[in-house]
Amino acid sequence: MTAISIIIPVFNKEAYLAETITSVLKQTYTHFEVLLINDGSTDGSLKIMKRFKDARIRIIDQENHGLSKTRNHGVAEAKNELIALLDADDLWLPDHLEHLVKLSEKFPDAQLFATGYNELFNSGKTVKPKINTTEQQPYQITDFFTESLYQPLVIPSTLAFTKMSFTHLGGFNEATTYSEDVDFLIRANLQFKMAYDPKVTCHYRTGVAGQISSLNKSDLQVPKFGQLLRAYPNHHTLHVYIHTKRYFLCIFYKTEGRPDLFKKLKAKLDPSILNSKQRFLLNAPRFLLISIRKTKAFLLKKGFRITTF
Repeated sequence: MTAISIIIPVFNKEAYLAETITSVLKQTYTHFEVLLINDGSTDGSLKIMKRFKDARIRIIDQENHGLSKTRNHGVAEAKNELIALLDADDLWLPDHLEHLVKLSEKFPDAQLFATGYNELFNSGKTVKPKINTTEQQPYQITDFFTESLYQPLVIPSTLAFTKMSFTHLGGFNEATTYSEDVDFLIRANLQFKMAYDPKVTCHYRTGVAGQISSLNKSDLQVPKFGQLLRAYPNHHTLHVYIHTKRYFLCIFYKTEGRPDLFKKLKAKLDPSILNSKQRFLLNAPRFLLISIRKTKAFLLKKGFRITTF
């Protein structure tokens, strides 16, 4: 029977942590260990961890090192070859691990595994992400970058991988503080195969205070996209994927009032990969982008999504 190590980094998640841990302990597949890594929390997160009396749980208490270094530490401490990630505010449906194990058995050539997810709002409403695949059954991905062009096909809380592949890749880049998962998934899918099950087995909680996604992108270190492009100059779908990420960063920088970063990144952007709507938004005034962002956030809470795709 395949054993799984689950890595849960925790930094000030007392409002959600108990529900997250409970979702793990309710899994139908029970052959696992859980590594709860308290990354210097200043709230009651550590006390919540200690409430759970389950022999499969290991608690690691450390000073604050950041998300990437904490995940790397967790994988290094893991006892099993198959590793699953879970953020401390997300939720697994009861069959999540079961589907990951089935993927690993059905696709023995794969080293990366993932399932579908829904976004979960504080109201309790869930919304399906806009992803670029029409597959309904488990399959092995042939072009991760094309299928990830819209919203992420894979988020950390749906991702599993072999310890061998993780070690080969050198883990998460500890110098990257925004989109560290994007950087890892790019490098991983360039070298290893991924098996994917579109079935929703995870709820990704959004709108949580303190989430990296809620911070100003201009204050964070983004991946070294230029290095990746130079390493694979003839990889067309990687080119489109990275320049799409650059487009979104440009929008963030302008919205956040950082024209210096916007101009610098726009000069690196390949405009030929953009559609007319994206080109319009790229050149739109800041006040309009802020208004659109507020409108999008309002509609999302009502269950409606608008995108630039």
